[in-house]
Amino acid sequence: MKVYEVVETMEMFRGEIIEDYYIIYEQTENKIFAKKNNHLFQQEKMVEKSIKIFKGNANSTLQKIKAYPVHRLAIGDIRETILKDFPGLFKNLNGSLT
Repeated sequence: MKVYEVVETMEMFRGEIIEDYYIIYEQTENKIFAKKNNHLFQQEKMVEKSIKIFKGNANSTLQKIKAYPVHRLAIGDIRETILKDFPGLFKNLNGSLT
């Protein structure tokens, strides 16, 4: 049996991106269990950390646009990486789009 448990989630860059988009940090524990003699035993446990971009609004379901594994990205490089893939996603400081 596989169990996926979201351990931590946090919205990133709130107020810095255009409307109806969300950038979410998520930490998930993935566990695999085996049944033996009417007991469950944990065989494996893996922690995944990722940054996910979602699109949606109050009247729709969020759709995942892209996910980035955090172990491949330094936290300081996340904004730069997202900007390369989605150049119009962030607002600039004066309120207009970048």
